[in-house]
Amino acid sequence: MRRRWWNSLLLLCVLAFAAATWGSVDCGQRLEQRDLAAEDATHLRRLIYFHFALSQLAIVGACMLFYLRHARWKRYYLLVSYNEKGLSLNPPGILMPRGRVYRCSLRSLEHAELPPSDAPVLVYPMMMLSGISSGEKLESALESAYARRGQRPDLYYQPVFGASPWLPKAVAQHLKTRLSPGTGVLIVAHGSTLPEPPPEPRLLCRRLGKLLPRTEIALGYFGQAPSALHVLRSMTSRHILVLPFLLTEGLHTARDLPTPAQAEACGKTIERLPVIASLLDRDEDAPTAASPTAAPQAHKVPAHTAPAHKVQETAAPGSPTAPVPAPHPPASV
Repeated sequence: MRRRWWNSLLLLCVLAFAAATWGSVDCGQRLEQRDLAAEDATHLRRLIYFHFALSQLAIVGACMLFYLRHARWKRYYLLVSYNEKGLSLNPPGILMPRGRVYRCSLRSLEHAELPPSDAPVLVYPMMMLSGISSGEKLESALESAYARRGQRPDLYYQPVFGASPWLPKAVAQHLKTRLSPGTGVLIVAHGSTLPEPPPEPRLLCRRLGKLLPRTEIALGYFGQAPSALHVLRSMTSRHILVLPFLLTEGLHTARDLPTPAQAEACGKTIERLPVIASLLDRDEDAPTAASPTAAPQAHKVPAHTAPAHKVQETAAPGSPTAPVPAPHPPASV
């Protein structure tokens, strides 16, 4: 109902501007008549001034309607990552206005600078899987943080990063340059202790299957059945592209993925791709875990649209150019 009122008022402003413009043009054409009396000419000039003022009022009214409607739908964006390594991530496909974006990690949420409570807050869990961390834990931590400040904003929780419809498009674009006959894709996701595994990895496989219909796509887990190694042995393709369904590089990518030796034992070769989150753009202005400005608080930074896909080339594990993992790498998300 409110939207109808906004649209009706805006339409009224447009009609008033059109009528004023038409009236001014009509009065101007009448003034060009040669046998026009002086009184009529004066009257027509006054009508032109009136129509001009009416058109200006219509423009001002339309601008005020746009401004009031924008203020009515004012909102903040809170991007919550699992740790400081995901602070630079952006939700793909979302246009966020400058000055209303806040970033923080789940671990430092208690001392973070949170968005004000004068407008709704859209909470984006920058995590790959839905579960306790992106659900109950995040909700309770946010409610406690705002309660200590004496505020109760309207919080609207969005789907996790791993459920984004932009991910399959970015993955398909990256894989098209590497696919050849006899090549398959193995997506390796983090295991879960929930009764049912999170749906995000299966959703990605289903969407990838529609984008790459002639490619064998399989899903395996670490820490949960079916294991990635078991799925690798059952695949019919001879060359397998291993895609970690993870947010960042770390302990899991160095320890829990199938190795070239395991693939060779079952007559296959593998090529390890970068983590899936690296296929999307990051915010270069956002602080990272290694930067000195990454303090334990939320970071308010300018935002931009994020669906531009950059292909990052990564050498296969074991190759001469492959990076050597650290002795004790941080845990992946």
